[in-house]
Amino acid sequence: MAVEGPTGVGKTTLATRLAAALDAVAVLDPYESNQLLPELAAGDPNPALALQVELTFVALRVAQLRQIAVLLDGGRAVVADWALLKQTIFAATVLDASDTVRVAATVDVWATSVPTPDLLIGMSAPTGTLQTRIRARGRVFEAGLTDDYLSGLSAAFDAAFAAWPGRQLPIAADRFDTFDDRAVRDLAHQVRDVLTLVETR
Repeated sequence: MAVEGPTGVGKTTLATRLAAALDAVAVLDPYESNQLLPELAAGDPNPALALQVELTFVALRVAQLRQIAVLLDGGRAVVADWALLKQTIFAATVLDASDTVRVAATVDVWATSVPTPDLLIGMSAPTGTLQTRIRARGRVFEAGLTDDYLSGLSAAFDAAFAAWPGRQLPIAADRFDTFDDRAVRDLAHQVRDVLTLVETR
């Protein structure tokens, strides 16, 4: 299972709590391992740096998907707070169109050899909700994210969700209380129902 959506929507919190409810392994996006990201987030306009950041993310995420494959082969369920679909979405925010296409093609090459989520949980929220949550967690490299940027990011994720070919559960993050145990348990039941359908196909 993968939880996805724009910055600040609550992916990590939901993935972590849902994994506990499902007795699954929570696997978190390795963005903190990308040592070039803080330099890019500081406002360095160098296109070469942006490309290095995105290609580093491809390598980190493919490596993590291989780790997920080992867990799945061992019979463990996995809830990740990201899916590979995010790679092209975020690349488009820092790269020119031609390099974004190349990153997308690179992702496509690797995607056939790594696990694809049996279920995508697509999270969305109004821009104001995203900004409130981003400010609350206080990450320095997110301090300059504008409403326009977040609105564009949300639109890109909405388009990706609409094009997703597999099973999907939408979550309106401004109406779903991730800290409500009952709400998380109910979602876990929905997830089990969907995955049971997958297993019996």
